[in-house]
Amino acid sequence: MFHLLLPAPILGLIIFSCLIQLNIIKKEWIEGICALLLKNMPVMFVPLLVGIIVYYSIIEKNLIPILINVMVTATLTLLLTAIITDNIIKYIRLRKMRRMKND
Repeated sequence: MFHLLLPAPILGLIIFSCLIQLNIIKKEWIEGICALLLKNMPVMFVPLLVGIIVYYSIIEKNLIPILINVMVTATLTLLLTAIITDNIIKYIRLRKMRRMKND
């Protein structure tokens, strides 16, 4: 609608924050789930940090290959996703055109 170049989750958080500030969404409505999420948040990060600490010497020795691997795989994932999505869109359009031709 506004043609903003923001990821949807970030835009959602901004809108959500505005709705809370304007009291359209009451703080009481979300306190319970917020408390639950904050209470369980360490469970999400502790395994990652423990893994980094345990394997720190290996990570330190191989940091450059690890970073290159992450960059290459992220780039390939983005490219393949774009190519596959583009082909699916083309296929759907082609099917619609064929159906319109047959009708």
